[in-house]
Amino acid sequence: MRFFILPFCLLSVTLPAAAANVNLQANLVNSCVLSINSNGTMTANTAGTQIGSENPGGSAASLGLVAIGSLPTVTFAAPSLSASPAGWTASHTDLIRYTSNRGANQAYTSSQSSVTAGGLTETFTVHGKVDSAAGFDAGNYTLTTVVTCSQ
Repeated sequence: MRFFILPFCLLSVTLPAAAANVNLQANLVNSCVLSINSNGTMTANTAGTQIGSENPGGSAASLGLVAIGSLPTVTFAAPSLSASPAGWTASHTDLIRYTSNRGANQAYTSSQSSVTAGGLTETFTVHGKVDSAAGFDAGNYTLTTVVTCSQ
């Protein structure tokens, strides 16, 4: 009886690594948030025929925008005095203008105006003034524009 010795080779077998999918999902809807960074201040000009944010001592308002999705349209309603001294009935013109860090530039207007945002984040600087040839009574005045954002 003969015995044969067969050599054995050890083979190194690489098994596939275990794998798993890691998914990160998002379901975004168009949204737009406006926030008042600061309200502005109006002061009288030397002639007493205008109160405005660009007169000495005045300051602009600042408005922030953060959007998700498509670029929003920002609409500034026609400005109006929402507060004035009781009994003051002088004829007057209410005006606003605005600029933004993304290129918006609206000259003074008494009408509604809109702009397509230049990005999903934007900061607007808003100036206002009230002109009255008859002047102003002593007291508090508030110029208001309603700002909306739509997509």
